[in-house]
Formats: sequence, structure tokens, C-alpha cells
Amino acid sequence: MLFISVFIPEGILVYLMMQGLDFLPWLTIALIMPITYLISSILFGVVHSQIICKMYLPKIRPGKFFHGSDEALLFAVAIVSPGIFKSMLKAFSFIPHLHSMFLGKALSLYGMMVGKNVYLSSGTMIDSHLVSIGDNCFIGLRAIISAHATENRYLTIAPVRIGKNVTIGGNTIIAPGAEIGDNSIIGANSLVKKGQKIPPNKIYGGTPARFISDKTPEKQPENSD
Repeated sequence: MLFISVFIPEGILVYLMMQGLDFLPWLTIALIMPITYLISSILFGVVHSQIICKMYLPKIRPGKFFHGSDEALLFAVAIVSPGIFKSMLKAFSFIPHLHSMFLGKALSLYGMMVGKNVYLSSGTMIDSHLVSIGDNCFIGLRAIISAHATENRYLTIAPVRIGKNVTIGGNTIIAPGAEIGDNSIIGANSLVKKGQKIPPNKIYGGTPARFISDKTPEKQPENSD
């Protein structure tokens, strides 16, 4: 009912479009449609994350939980609960910067810590819980950052921490419990293993990710007076 109700503005516009309006009003309604969809998406995300999830789902915590337990089942539901909201925001993926901005804000509603000036490329899959990303980070196309994993008959949950000024290449997987230090780079198509700690100012790559080189500090521009 919540999902359906937030699309009432679009329903009204569609109804008006079917009433045989002249060209100019029809064009105006068509231009307004993306704005109403965005409003509906934000409304759904706020209500769903702040009321529905907090009322009925437990706060996710790190640990190893047997799949047959009630706790593991509730945590699993909480993990996938933002999925509808994320899918709704894919409609804006044709505008990369807009999609990145809204995706970061959307995930923060569900508990993810996102710093300033963080760019999330299209196709990224990021857990909304127990993930923190520092300022000025770039997350590449179709990267996966997961704070949970299924191992044998257990659900493992561990925080993922990404420092400031970090670049993560496309198609890279960051596993639960991984930590990436400030100013580091993870090459494309890499795998940062569960619990792996990558120091600051390093370049890693490969599957699994291995040390490649130190990152050369960027030179500050000189003042030309």
C-alpha cells in the first residue's frame, strides 16, 4: 500500500493526460512527470526507511548468525529492504551526477555513512548498513561493496570502512570487514577479501587484491605571483 500510495501524483498526471488536453498543457505535464517521480521516490525512501524499517526490523549488528535462526532471517530482510528504493533511483542513471547524489543520500537514510563529494557510478551495489565512505571518494562502475556474506550455513556481517580520497575501480568487489586507508587506489576488476586491511597511500589490484606500489603524493600547484 505504501509503494502504491506514493505514486498518486503520477496517477493524477496520467489521468489528466488522458482527458484530451491541448498540446501545450500535455507537454507541460510530460515535463513535470520526472519531477513528480523524483518526489514520489524521495517520499517512499523517507517513509520506508524511517518508519517501516525502524518499526519492524532490528538494527543490523556485526556477527555470525546461523541461517535457521530468527535473528538471521530478520537481518536478511533488513539487508534487502532498501532494494525497492534503489531500483526506483535507477530511473535517473542516465544523469550520472544526479543519480550519484541521490543514491548516496538514499543509502544514508538506511544507515550508510557517506562523506562529502562522493561519486557512486551507475550499477554500483552497496549495502546500506555498516558501510562508511569518506570524503572525496570515487566508486567505479558496477563495483560491489558488501558488509554481508553467506558462508556455509551462516550469515556473516562485518563493517566495511573506506577512508578519504579513495578510488575504487570498476567491477571491484569489497568484501565484509575490509578496510581501505586514506588516499589509496583499488584497481579495476579486483577483489578485496573479507577482513583485508589496505594501508593508506597504497595502490592495490588483482584477485585477490595485492600490493602494487606506493601512491605518489599529488603535487600542490605553485603560486605564480
